[in-house]
Amino acid sequence: MSSTKRYELLFAAFMAVFVTFVVLTNTVGVKLFTFQGMILPVSIVWYPLTFLITDIVSEIYGARRARFLVIAGFAMSLMLLVFSLIGIALPVASVYPLQEDYVNIFGPVWRLLFASMSAYLLAQIIDVQLFHFWKRLTRGRHLWLRNNGSTIISQLVDTFTVNAIFLYKNPAVFTGSLRDLMGIILGVYVIKVLIAAADTPLCYLGVWAVRRATARERSESP
Repeated sequence: MSSTKRYELLFAAFMAVFVTFVVLTNTVGVKLFTFQGMILPVSIVWYPLTFLITDIVSEIYGARRARFLVIAGFAMSLMLLVFSLIGIALPVASVYPLQEDYVNIFGPVWRLLFASMSAYLLAQIIDVQLFHFWKRLTRGRHLWLRNNGSTIISQLVDTFTVNAIFLYKNPAVFTGSLRDLMGIILGVYVIKVLIAAADTPLCYLGVWAVRRATARERSESP
């Protein structure tokens, strides 16, 4: 297989994983759980990795491809919203006993998707822009700086936006106070920052692996 073909196949793989994580965030990720006294969404397990993927794609494939990745994730979230609403609206069969559960699970999805899509689009675009700003500023050196700097700032935007829109005064999924909400936002953000710091070696490893597999030493032009 030629290096060019591997180059494109790896981009397709990054896109598949990225979009899957985004869709999981808007479905499975709705549940809240407790960890060391903090209330966290299930999506904390995988959603921070979307920023790792964006950074690797930004480094290897350039800003244009990274933005395409972000837009594809947004489009799939929109598709999920449309088909969730269709699924709820279709008349239920008399032999299907789980309609109430179905609506309870997918009914709040529209607000989650609005919150998630708003936060996601804003944060991911900020992440790509900051990544390439620091890349230009450092003349392509210090990958750790643009990886962490872009992610830490964009995750702050993402965490505040999605939780404020989705949880505030939404008794279907959250019955806590404003103080509880701010505690969730702080706890989630701290975890995301720790994950961002921990995934720096993975960013270096991902960039090295793609370059080695494709014999590409430089990213495409932004």
